Parts: sequence; structure tokens; C-alpha cells
Amino acid sequence: MKPRLEFDPEIYFAIVADNLISKFGECALQFTDVALAKMQAIGDDEGRAMWEGVQYQLVQRIHSLHVPKGATIH
Repeated sequence: MKPRLEFDPEIYFAIVADNLISKFGECALQFTDVALAKMQAIGDDEGRAMWEGVQYQLVQRIHSLHVPKGATIH
């Protein structure tokens, strides 16, 4: 079981995701792919977990940009 954190890291992942999208648009996902590959190559599990959190937030945000208002996703 992971130790309880005193803060919610998702908030920080969301901030990073928003900044990457504002600077690079959808290409921001390519940056997370490179960062994840680097973290895996050097065996940095903590860094990899952080970039996975950022990548998840990016995917959620980019996906929401492409869903028309009022559309239902099944």
C-alpha cells in the first residue's frame, strides 16, 4: 500500500498538462512519450509515475477538445 500523500499530485499534473497544451498543443503528448521512455531507460520509477500522471491529464484534456458539446460518449 502506498503511503498517504499530504497533497493531491493530480493538481500538479493538471497544471503541467495545461502549460504543455498552451505551449505545444497536441504535440505535448510527444513530449510525454519521450519523457516516459527516458524515465524507463534510466530506471526512474518515480519520474515515470509522475510523467504518467501528466500524460493522463493531457489525454483527458485533448480528448475533451474533440468531443462536440452535448455529445454522449459510450
